[in-house]
Amino acid sequence: MITVDKFNVRIVNKGDKYGRDFCLTHEGDKPLVEFYDARYPHTEFGQFVSRYYVETILGDDGYGPKNSGLNLDGGVPEWTVSKEDMDTVRGWLKTI
Repeated sequence: MITVDKFNVRIVNKGDKYGRDFCLTHEGDKPLVEFYDARYPHTEFGQFVSRYYVETILGDDGYGPKNSGLNLDGGVPEWTVSKEDMDTVRGWLKTI
């Protein structure tokens, strides 16, 4: 896990628990990346905000925001990750 600004960012690999109360098991082969608002202690990581495939965040699937920031929730202006922080997240994802 890494922290950028107010967000904890974690990877969910095949076999890892995720979802509400971590009651689901990720069975897919593609890893996921989750963003949590660390200011709100709803879970050990903070308040869940959003989840994406790692390949989407890296822009490898043709859909992701390859060189920009990321709006995690259109209804909450504070849930936006800056371009600089997304560069940090992308760099971290490339190392794992």
